[in-house]
Amino acid sequence: MNLFTNPHISALLEGVAEELDIPPALYEEAVLNYEDVGDWLGASESPLEKYSPEIYPQGSFRLGTVVRPIRRNGEFDIDLVCRIVKSKEQTTQEDLKNLVGDRLKSREDLCKRIGESRRCWCLSYETRFHMDVLPCLPNPPRLPNGLLLTDTDLRHWQKSNPRDYATWFHGRMQVAFELKRQKLAEALSASVEDVPEWSVRTALQRVVQVLKRHRDLSFEVGDKNMPTSIIITTLAAHAYRNELDVQGALQAILSNLDGYIRCENGLWVIQNPVEPDENFADKWNEKPERREAFFRWLQNARRDFGLAVEQKTLNESAVQLKKSLGAAEVQRAVDRLHFDGSKLVSLPVAAKALEVPPLASTGHVQAPCWPERLTHTAKLVAYTYTANRKKKMGGLGDYGIAKKTALRFQISTNVRSSFSVKWQVVNTGEEAFRAGQLRGDFYESDGPHYRWETAGYAGTHWVEGFVIQDGVCVARTGRKHVRVRG
Repeated sequence: MNLFTNPHISALLEGVAEELDIPPALYEEAVLNYEDVGDWLGASESPLEKYSPEIYPQGSFRLGTVVRPIRRNGEFDIDLVCRIVKSKEQTTQEDLKNLVGDRLKSREDLCKRIGESRRCWCLSYETRFHMDVLPCLPNPPRLPNGLLLTDTDLRHWQKSNPRDYATWFHGRMQVAFELKRQKLAEALSASVEDVPEWSVRTALQRVVQVLKRHRDLSFEVGDKNMPTSIIITTLAAHAYRNELDVQGALQAILSNLDGYIRCENGLWVIQNPVEPDENFADKWNEKPERREAFFRWLQNARRDFGLAVEQKTLNESAVQLKKSLGAAEVQRAVDRLHFDGSKLVSLPVAAKALEVPPLASTGHVQAPCWPERLTHTAKLVAYTYTANRKKKMGGLGDYGIAKKTALRFQISTNVRSSFSVKWQVVNTGEEAFRAGQLRGDFYESDGPHYRWETAGYAGTHWVEGFVIQDGVCVARTGRKHVRVRG
């Protein structure tokens, strides 16, 4: 089936998916917050500390296929697992859930955010996003990453393996991911390392987002026959062949999606690629109306996207897509489109975020106090980390980062004999001024030629390293700008 011949469809669908995606600033904020929750659960004074608690994302947030929900004030839903090292013989699901919940409630700010659902705890963050924390145990036959999850009635353990599933999913698009990251780095005149992995979205991820939104608008909220995200995601990943554009990927996926569904001895099977005993289609065999709903939705998706392609102009295609993807999202995508020569493209959100605004007043910045003879060279690299400094997120480019982000600055130099490094840390902007933190003086290293800092104030700041030998500055790195979002 040849659905797509319209050259503007790919750019339009890419733009719609970006409108549905979690914004970069909110992504970083979510990472920092769930790392903070994990630190609290595993702190030395925590009752959970002896069980080595570990918290990490699962589902669409981990896969890069998040879609803004239609309801619930548009909050993004972030699913987390909290792995507790105990055996199922040592605890009940109810006790496990309460063990995690009691610790969360013991901190004042988390207690104000927490709500309880049947199998997990929900932390809400000012209607921007909410995090569902699901307690779980290791699954011994599937170590190291297999899990046993609490279920809705807190009786039957559910098997899962979000880490290995994410590895499989990303493996399906590895070629396209590397090419996309390289292309984005070239467009931004940055190194590949400076482009955070989370800012790269392949055609597979975009197609999954588009199909999920089409699904959401095709069913009433709460309809139990609605196709599950895990089925759509798994089948799409199977059908994907590393197409680089959304148009080609959607064509291939819609054409071949049902080719990865089996019917064996009268039973429908969509096998979990990392848990062979799990059948994502098991409910289809118990409730045939769910299977029928899936195939009906697939037929409608092929029809709706085919109609959009048949239109002769961008606006006519947009009219068709508004019916199946949402009027507001499609219109915003149209508004962002522009012509680059003869090619219609959508300016990526990640690229727009890389612009550095002008510095505020720097009258408070101190001048170096060493005589300067620049006989050598020095280079400064910087990396972003989660607030606890345990997880590296990527290189520091000129894009904006969230508050509380940890930063590690490292100097390399061709100075060979004994030397020291002095660090000038400069804060600018109104927020730092009000807090009395307009820094501009010099600091020592935290270790061999490196220094840690934390993004604390909105604005554009900088760090520069000075190589000092025998009381003389023999090399300096130049400024590394740090843009912190409000």
